[in-house]
Amino acid sequence: MMKGGEKMNKNRFLQGRGKLVILVLLALLLGGSTLAGAQPRISIRFQLLPDVYISIPRSPQITLSIDKGEGANYYIDDPITIRYRANRDGYVNLIDYLPDGGVSILVRDEFIRSGEEGRFAGRVYGPAGVERIVVLLTPDKVSERDLESFIKSPHQADRIFGTRYATNRIHFQVLARMESTVLTIEPDDLTMDPGTSVVLTATLKDVRGRPITGEEIRWSANAGRLSTSRTTTDLRGQGRVTFYAPSQPDTVTIEARFPGGVNSASASARATIRVERKTYYTTLEVAPSSFTIDGGGNIKLVATLKDENGKPVYGRTIYWEVTEGDLDKYSTPTDSSGKAVVYYYAPEVDEVTDVKITAQFRGVGGLAPASFEVWGTIEPLPVALTSSIFYLDFGSGTPRGNIDRLRYSGDIVLGFSLNDLYVLEMKPREAIEFEFNPGGSPREGAIFLWLQGESGGKARVSVNGNRLATISVSRDLIAPGGEEKIIIPRNVLVRGINRLRIEADPGRNIRVQKVIIVF
Repeated sequence: MMKGGEKMNKNRFLQGRGKLVILVLLALLLGGSTLAGAQPRISIRFQLLPDVYISIPRSPQITLSIDKGEGANYYIDDPITIRYRANRDGYVNLIDYLPDGGVSILVRDEFIRSGEEGRFAGRVYGPAGVERIVVLLTPDKVSERDLESFIKSPHQADRIFGTRYATNRIHFQVLARMESTVLTIEPDDLTMDPGTSVVLTATLKDVRGRPITGEEIRWSANAGRLSTSRTTTDLRGQGRVTFYAPSQPDTVTIEARFPGGVNSASASARATIRVERKTYYTTLEVAPSSFTIDGGGNIKLVATLKDENGKPVYGRTIYWEVTEGDLDKYSTPTDSSGKAVVYYYAPEVDEVTDVKITAQFRGVGGLAPASFEVWGTIEPLPVALTSSIFYLDFGSGTPRGNIDRLRYSGDIVLGFSLNDLYVLEMKPREAIEFEFNPGGSPREGAIFLWLQGESGGKARVSVNGNRLATISVSRDLIAPGGEEKIIIPRNVLVRGINRLRIEADPGRNIRVQKVIIVF
């Protein structure tokens, strides 16, 4: 939490550095304190009220100051330096009374000579409020019991120490920084028929793109009707309402507003909805319009539906058909961009095979029907298919495969492949483990890995605890034909159950899309 409280006497500071490190570690374990570098919070909780605080004597024998001056404002995480000077020899104890009623000891029984200045440097932590610092100078070290009594009654120090002490005090204001927020509405621009409805989603995030949960979003519309005027953001930072269009054509403005929180600035967003009654011709296109894929692979297909003016058509169903393989869905609605997404899963083939995928909009609500055909080629895997093949694929967003006892750690994320499929992102030392049984007598096999990662990232591959390879991954997007091949020697295999482990090497993240084992 603290690099170390600085003192004017450099030699003594260096001698106490080891003790300070231990205290800092204890502070981390016990929850820390408002000022970084403080000793751990003690068990005492004492709210130093203003009338008690101002009754603490300010002695010329020990002076106290902060870099911004008495009563100054400090934002959370601002640096702060506290200075104290003694006009007689003695021991210094510096106590921090926190805004939440906690107590931290910044300096404990530090010997200081007359005319010497001590210095404590750190950073201001939360919570917000008035923070009060009290310094105690005594001729001898202070026992734990006497220090506890002083903390509870700093204005009555003479009852504890008689006349052989000196005190002083200083305070400052701790303020929380207001963080900017970003509010968006999806969809924010669309055309819909009179009397129909649409679900609107507001998403609230901070400037770093992290969702803000549990906050109220206020909705309004200048025409039509909303299902509610207030929603609360969920774990994704989202709140949803249903908009019911008026019965007559109109242009509707819908506003979502976040009024702001304790540390979060307000934000707003608007959506424009054109309520129109008209018959439109439509166009339907699918990307990619053609493709080549390995057997057992998958690919993302995106259909885009537009009206005759080139505007995206929202909330209409696209129906899909396929001649070979499978789709994750056979009907998908268009989003605010007029797009509908499916994933195609190619079968494993022994020879080159053609496949036709048809996307169809059947027409509804004054919109004419449209269709589009996609042609693809399925190629055999770049290995000879023998008696056994095992695979694990994260491309659909959930692990698919024919392996046993799958265990993995990491996050399934989107956006690291040419086809925009999902991958498993693993941090250093996170791993994939699963079992496979090739049957019969062990024979040489091969592992094919589809990998991507950060520069310098490596993947460790082991079978039955035997390290087979350490692969340096590429920053390039995962692409068909970009797999890594690893031979499994016959002598590392056993009859029956075998175990494969893929581990992220310490230092960099790696991403795995697909694993195939062939015998």
